[in-house]
This record gives sequence, structure tokens and C-alpha cells, in this order.
Amino acid sequence: MASFPAARTVTGAIIGLAVLAVSAFPGEAASKAKPRKYIFDDLVTPSMMAPPSPPIRVPTDGARFFSINSVLAKLDGKPKVDEPIRLASVTSGDVLSDAPAELINTERTLQSTNEPFGLFTFRAPEGVLWRKWRAVKADIDADLRQVENCKANSADCSDAARRFLLIADEVRTRSGAARIETANRLINTAIRYMSDLAQHATIDVWSGPLASLGTGRGDCEDYAIAKYVVLREAGVPEQDLRVLLVRDRNVREDHAVLAIRNGEAWTVLDNRSSALAPDNELRHFKPLYALDNGGVNLFASPYLSQRRTVQAKTVSPASEAVGIEDATTVWGAAADSAATSIVGTAAGAATLPVLI
Repeated sequence: MASFPAARTVTGAIIGLAVLAVSAFPGEAASKAKPRKYIFDDLVTPSMMAPPSPPIRVPTDGARFFSINSVLAKLDGKPKVDEPIRLASVTSGDVLSDAPAELINTERTLQSTNEPFGLFTFRAPEGVLWRKWRAVKADIDADLRQVENCKANSADCSDAARRFLLIADEVRTRSGAARIETANRLINTAIRYMSDLAQHATIDVWSGPLASLGTGRGDCEDYAIAKYVVLREAGVPEQDLRVLLVRDRNVREDHAVLAIRNGEAWTVLDNRSSALAPDNELRHFKPLYALDNGGVNLFASPYLSQRRTVQAKTVSPASEAVGIEDATTVWGAAADSAATSIVGTAAGAATLPVLI
């Protein structure tokens, strides 16, 4: 029994020595502790632990162009792809482009346009105006067939066709500005102004030339259409003629006139004046549409002026150009007119011009 106390004494001494050893060497005990694991350790990737890459030096001797294939090849560690650079748009003829040849313009071409008022045009969406212009063109074709029959057989010739031929023959004998002035004067004299509402008991009726010359009545678009066909018959190329739909800010009404290209400039023929006017002097006109043998086109705000404006992202209709006096989003009759607007389908155009 005496050995038990002795064994207990020895055990206590050993435990005491162990406690003294731990307290004397805490660093060694900590080194054996399990390292702490952070919960985001699994989100750390080797690239994050790598030293930062040196900054890329951008060459200052001009822009560098890369094709998509060359970039992909570099990423895949493959040899550089040797191929010409193809750009979506260009300002130099030395660079290849995916755009059709007729759309590739030099900077000099982009600074000017061959359309009236120095504006660009783009094809208008299908809608009411397209249907009206196609119907008028069908009437024009029928009228011209009647005129050809009249030339072949004068006995079978209506008064309207005979009057048309007399005007066209007189215009054909002139040249230059005299030809344009003669067409404007003779048509303005042959047709007396009468609104569609008074003549047809409805608004916005477009008539062919023989219908207008037959009744001797018409409104602004009837004058413009008759001059368009007379000048065509007199030998003026179709590509040099435009029936223009504009907004006259002086009287706050929609209006139609004819424009003819005379050399490098456009001249406007108006039923309200016997005098010819260059397009650049008609600042009270807000251009809306241009109608020609190719169809219906919307006028656009000047392209280069939009390039110089940071906020301008797209080419918009000229009637919506910011800063134009009396610009409105509604294209139609004046506010004091009883005419109802004809709704069109053009994006951004609430209504079409109503020519009463």
C-alpha cells in the first residue's frame, strides 16, 4: 500500500514538468498547431498571385490595326496571321472594306451631297406616301401612253394631251435656265390653284398631269407633278428631278415644289412664284421628303455636322433636327387646319405631310 502514494507522486511530477516545458517554449507549440484556412482560399487563382505585368507601351507613330484572326492566333500562341485588314468603314481608299463599292466614299465625298438643300437622303419606310407615289407614277405612265398616241394620231387627241404637248414642245426649244423658267411659267399659267378640299371634297388628292391640265385646277403637288412630267418629256434626265415635300415655316403649312438640278446646283420651281429660286436661299423650307423615279426618300440632317456632335449617334430625319426653328415631331397640316393627319409608318414620323 505504501507504493501507491509514491507512484502518484511520480505521476504528478511528470505532469508538472510537461507544463513547465510548454510554457517555456510557446513558439514550438504554436508551430505544431493546424494552420488556419480562410473561406475564400478556393477563389484565389494562380494568376492573382503572379506579379503584375509591365504596362503596355502604345506606339505614338499612328494607329495599329488588327484582324480578328490575328488576335485569336496570338491568344492561342499560334503564328501571326498574315492577311489584309478589313474595316467596316474607311476614310481612305488604301484600306480594304467589307462595304459595297458604291457605299465607299472618300472624305471629300462625305463633305458634300448631290441632293437638294445640301442634305443626305435615305429610303423612306413603306407606307402611305409610297402607295400615293406609286399610284401617281401609274397615272403618269398612262398619261404618257396617251401622249404618244396623240403624237401618232392628232385626230384622236384629248384637249389635255394636246395642251401638254404644246407646253412640252415650247420647253424643249429652250435650254439652261430659260428651259426651267419656261416650264415653271407655263404650268403656273395653265393650272389655277384650287385646294383638294374645294375640288375633290377631300384632302390630299394627287393627280397626274393630264387630269390637272384637263380641269385646269390643282394644288401645290399637282403643279409639281405636272412640271416633273413636262420636263421629263422635254428631255431633262429623271435623275435631275425631285418632287419635294417641305414644311413652309413662313406660313406654317406643308407644301410641294419641284427641284431640278442645273449643273452642280438645284433650282426650285414653286407654283406661288414665277421666279426661280436656288435651294440654298429657301431657308424657310424645312425639307421632309424627296420623290423621284427611284421612290420616296427622307431628308436627313447633315452627316458631317452630326459627326462633330458627340451626342449624335445616328442620322435622323431633317425635320427632327435639334435647333431648327419651329421643329416639330408632327409632320402634317398646320395647327389651325381642320385637316386630319395621315398616319405614316416611318420610324420617328408621327404623321405625313398633308397637302390640302
